[in-house]
Amino acid sequence: MSDEEEILETDLSSDPSKAGTPSPARGEGNTELSREELLDKWKRTAADFENYKKRKEAEGPEMVQFAKELVVTKLMPSLQNLEQVLKYAPTDDKYKDWLAGLSGTIAQLEHDMEDLGLKKIITAGQTFDPNRHEAVEEQEGEPGKILSEIQPGFTLNDKVIIPAKVIVGKNN
Repeated sequence: MSDEEEILETDLSSDPSKAGTPSPARGEGNTELSREELLDKWKRTAADFENYKKRKEAEGPEMVQFAKELVVTKLMPSLQNLEQVLKYAPTDDKYKDWLAGLSGTIAQLEHDMEDLGLKKIITAGQTFDPNRHEAVEEQEGEPGKILSEIQPGFTLNDKVIIPAKVIVGKNN
């Protein structure tokens, strides 16, 4: 079967109103249609590519933010443990240099974490906020005010990742 017979047969089966009308063979008379189809496909591809670029540009900062959050949340327990060690470290003179080194390490780690967007939650003298603080104990004092901090809390880019553990005042 020749190409023309194939095209004619396709036309007969697909649209009965065109029965017996041969379709133009490839390269005969349908070049304008092909140009329009090609131009349309090209425009769609160009639009798809622009959308892809915009999507990738938007994903870039999101991926960086996700990576920062992952690093900070993985290092937070270590930082908190080091701070607890420092809080209960011996005060003897023979540990003076060791404590200075530990304090410097903690300060450097805190600075690096701040560069990633981490901030300590301020608790001293603040009103208790259940979104930012976790009350671990109540003691006599001004109701709703934080009396002392047991463990610091942290925000990452204004989102609480670890609430501050605090002692809250109450009436007796």
